[in-house]
Amino acid sequence: DMTAFVSLAIFIASLLTILNISIYLTTALRLRRHLDKPLRIPSILMVSMYPIISVAALVTILVPYSWFICHTVMHAMFMAGGPVFRTLLFRYVVSEQNYLKETSAESVSLNTPPCCCCCSFLPTVVPTKAKLCISRYMVWQMPFWQGSIMLVMNILYYRDRQLYLDVMFFFIPFIVASIVMGAWSLQITVRMITKIRGDYQLRKKMFCLQLVVMLCKLQYLILYDQLNSVKMGGEYPINHTIYKQTIINILILVEMVLVSMMAQSAYRTPIQVQVDQSN
Repeated sequence: DMTAFVSLAIFIASLLTILNISIYLTTALRLRRHLDKPLRIPSILMVSMYPIISVAALVTILVPYSWFICHTVMHAMFMAGGPVFRTLLFRYVVSEQNYLKETSAESVSLNTPPCCCCCSFLPTVVPTKAKLCISRYMVWQMPFWQGSIMLVMNILYYRDRQLYLDVMFFFIPFIVASIVMGAWSLQITVRMITKIRGDYQLRKKMFCLQLVVMLCKLQYLILYDQLNSVKMGGEYPINHTIYKQTIINILILVEMVLVSMMAQSAYRTPIQVQVDQSN
């Protein structure tokens, strides 16, 4: 039942996945050579999200029935990436306590995306140990809160499809609220650290992380509905859903290659260990 379109898609998806892994290995090798251990591990973890997403997209094309699990893996990369990125941000300034010493109680604006419109009335705040603790909880709630919801949704999807369709919309507000809360805290933290580490391309690194949820979650949901208006495929097993999933995941694979290249550029700084080029 294989068609020329699906065969070509598998070939292209395999090449794109190999390319993404190659970019990751190049980036990881460079980070390993130029960073000390406190920054090395979280930096490598951040750039490893994109090949994992590529592998998940490839598996979705090869095994269409596994699409929801693979979609959860893509979503989990943002959930796990948030806490890792926050850890990396404060390791750029050694620690939270050291940040408080360096800034000397300098105030920080809370008017940042994605809450820049509804929080414009909030006053600036002076970071303290307690407020940084609240910020930490706002980020760390994502893997636990969203992970629990996605686990329940996976069980419902594969055990009782009709029940999943009935209750899925009740979970969406909780997922969106968790993402907004975590992203808001990360944006505030990026603005804080940028004031003393402005040459580390922190906004670009944050944008690379945000692209994960924008391309793998928001774009996925939009295209999944939009492609229903286009007649593709035939009867089971290579039906309309297979074509739709294949097109979306090929697009994600292309985008992940571009995001990997952007992340490679963003993580060129800082350089802690100078390596002689001749060696």
